[in-house]
Amino acid sequence: MKILGFTFPDDLLYEPEKHVWVRIEDNSVVSIGVTDLGQYMAGKIFQVTAKQKGEKVNGRSVLFSIESAKWIGKFRLPIEGEVFDVNEEVVKNPSIINERPYDSWIVKIRVEDMDIIKRTFKPIQEVYKQFEEEAKRVVR
Repeated sequence: MKILGFTFPDDLLYEPEKHVWVRIEDNSVVSIGVTDLGQYMAGKIFQVTAKQKGEKVNGRSVLFSIESAKWIGKFRLPIEGEVFDVNEEVVKNPSIINERPYDSWIVKIRVEDMDIIKRTFKPIQEVYKQFEEEAKRVVR
């Protein structure tokens, strides 16, 4: 789906306040990245740091952080589990998030309770209006 020129794939789930997407990989693993609108708002991303593979995470944990010329963001999400994988390509070359936000997952988490994912992250059809309002605000 396109919203004012920004892409939001229909097969992902979204958290519009943090501009994060989630892809359910299997019954317990999710990939997490930043939306097209989120990367646009951040500007050129020059650093990504993430929890290490095997680390336990919870709602207070910073799963990853992103730095750009405009902004530094720490991403905490209401997820409990363990870091299953870290995208080292993104850590080494963070600007690929700007180029290909939906191919550039940052972390994969083995989630303890998938129901939390389904309650927190929504299909684009359910959060379209929130993203549309945000896009109107930032695109001049």
